[in-house]
Amino acid sequence: MANISKFSSQFQNKKVWIITTLLSGIVFYMACKNSGTKEDVKLGEASSAISFSSTVPTDINNPADPQQAAEFAWKEFIALTWPAKINASPAPGNSGYYRGQPSETDSSGSTGSGGVVVWETFYHRDELYPSYTTGGNVLPNPDTIPSYLYQTPINKATPATNVNLFNNLDEASEITLAYMYYTPLAEKADAIRASFPQPNAAQKQQITDAGVNAALMYEAKANPAIYNYVKSNSYNNAAPRRKARSQSVNLINNDSVTGPTFTLPNGSIEMKATWRHYDASTDDLNSFHWTVGIYYTSGASGLIANNDTLLLVGLHIIQKTPNVPTFTFATFEHVSNEKNGFRFINTNPLTDTSVKSAGRPLPDSGIITAIRQFPIPDSTSGFNLAGYNRSVQNQLRTLFGKDVVWANYQLIGVQAVVQNDPGGPVPPQQFFLSNFATETNDALQFFQGGLGGPNGNVPNPNVAHVYKLDAATNKYITYTAGGCLGCHGSQGQNPGGDFSVIAATGNSFSPEAVTPYPGGKVVNQNPTGFPIPH
Repeated sequence: MANISKFSSQFQNKKVWIITTLLSGIVFYMACKNSGTKEDVKLGEASSAISFSSTVPTDINNPADPQQAAEFAWKEFIALTWPAKINASPAPGNSGYYRGQPSETDSSGSTGSGGVVVWETFYHRDELYPSYTTGGNVLPNPDTIPSYLYQTPINKATPATNVNLFNNLDEASEITLAYMYYTPLAEKADAIRASFPQPNAAQKQQITDAGVNAALMYEAKANPAIYNYVKSNSYNNAAPRRKARSQSVNLINNDSVTGPTFTLPNGSIEMKATWRHYDASTDDLNSFHWTVGIYYTSGASGLIANNDTLLLVGLHIIQKTPNVPTFTFATFEHVSNEKNGFRFINTNPLTDTSVKSAGRPLPDSGIITAIRQFPIPDSTSGFNLAGYNRSVQNQLRTLFGKDVVWANYQLIGVQAVVQNDPGGPVPPQQFFLSNFATETNDALQFFQGGLGGPNGNVPNPNVAHVYKLDAATNKYITYTAGGCLGCHGSQGQNPGGDFSVIAATGNSFSPEAVTPYPGGKVVNQNPTGFPIPH
């Protein structure tokens, strides 16, 4: 994986970093004091410095406290984006890193915006639950170079294409509901298309390549705690995992349990990353975390693996902890996402005649300019997350240097409390939590309960797919939860995968080929989505 030169920073030395952490309360106060706007000191700003380290936090004392939840999320983010620990003398076939372990000598961002970070060395979904054979093959050596095994034959774009990189972007849609495109690159694709009114074969390929470059791509990974759990129970194999999942379904339905359940341990972490192509003419590579990764396209010979420089624009972190057994869902984005914009195409536009009040196709057809339905809370709402983010970003620059790349990312929200409907302790933005680059269409920005409609792609808030153990009765209670939590309940916990969608669907993965941006008329996303009345 490519790297860029390390930052020259007085905070790079570990001893200096420890000292600055101890002094950060004073320094952070001055940073906040001079941060520029009156809003920076309103409700929601950090009243004291966060103690950042390479250690992932293990729990939230009070999950209902939005500032505690936000602090927990930022601590996770910095620990998981810490430089990965290098294996200076790797055995043949090893990756060159101790997978899932942080560097003991480097501090956050010190290896530059293109350095390999801890979460990138986690185990890809296809490593944990490979689809090549029914037997599976969890890696015998946890530091082995990644190997992706699919039933679908994969061809290389060139002999030099590396198919063993850490970042394997084998998802090219938003869970098959929408295709996403980065607006500036979509506009470039439109300009190239317009310049060739009657394209020849070479020009058609140029249009296709520009359309591919505009697309967003995704990957899902899991940490060593999940790797160890899966390996020790042979759950990399479909058959034993299927049996355990069926017992988990019995458990959450308060039925008789007659065998082992699929129950992930506390400390289990899964990640979902969203990437876009680097545009050398407009992007500042140092302002993004970047990588050289794998993505897939279609060709005459089938699926083709490609390599390119890719920019991180979205990151989900979900973790199971003692106080939040239903997992805490935290999602981050690059600060430029909303300003630069995205477009999307619904994969199955339709008219849902069961929703008479809508009066329009659900989901909408055509190419749609994305609109964030629930803005990041600011000083006009209860907890000023936007202001809190600015304070944390100031602290990161103070601690790790003004060019630290992770200060260019922001927390969009955290879900740590289960609730049936938006309002009260869990307001709409938190209840319908989504990532602007990762869950964008109306079905995902307004997800609740499950999916229904003729093609199974319209939110159905009347079904309960999240199960939480009630301490008083020792019985599981169902909830019509929304957002990330509701989706992972519907697609992960409900089929017995303990909120892990990749566990529920494993051993059947196949790379998705990128759908090139098609060009055409562009309309704005409906500003209110389609929340369906109960």
